[in-house]
Amino acid sequence: MEDKKKDNAALDVGSAEKDSESVSQGKSTDKRKLDKKRRIYLISTVGLSAFFCAFYYCSMEISSRSIELYYFFPAVMFVYMASLAILFVAYIIYNRGFSRKGVTVDMLPSEWSEEKKLEFIENGKVRLEKSKWLLIFIISLMFTFIAEAFALFVFPMIEGLWR
Repeated sequence: MEDKKKDNAALDVGSAEKDSESVSQGKSTDKRKLDKKRRIYLISTVGLSAFFCAFYYCSMEISSRSIELYYFFPAVMFVYMASLAILFVAYIIYNRGFSRKGVTVDMLPSEWSEEKKLEFIENGKVRLEKSKWLLIFIISLMFTFIAEAFALFVFPMIEGLWR
């Protein structure tokens, strides 16, 4: 009888090890998917930033060389600024001012049912996840303006130090 218990215990330990291995493999595949998704977001953001910067500086160069296209660059600049402002406001409105970020079940009203509380919290997480594509455009446009600020203010100041 004791031998059977030992065999069953050994089988239970073996199956527990297999279960823990499958769980860890599941976590690693989830992590790989997450890493792949992050890489896609990073590549998209860098590529779009490069495109926006290149178009911005090309439009600046075009408008400085031609009298007929003198107002082309200011138009592009205002379109970039308006796009950035609209996307930023849309991101904040869609995420409801980030009022659901960091909210726990204990923080919600006690008269709500558990299902409603969980739905409220899950809705906030889903909105953050769905609005990540807006961040790609927002970061790309912000990078363009940061690059322009460096070109206008920081680089001339550094150049002035060497004269």
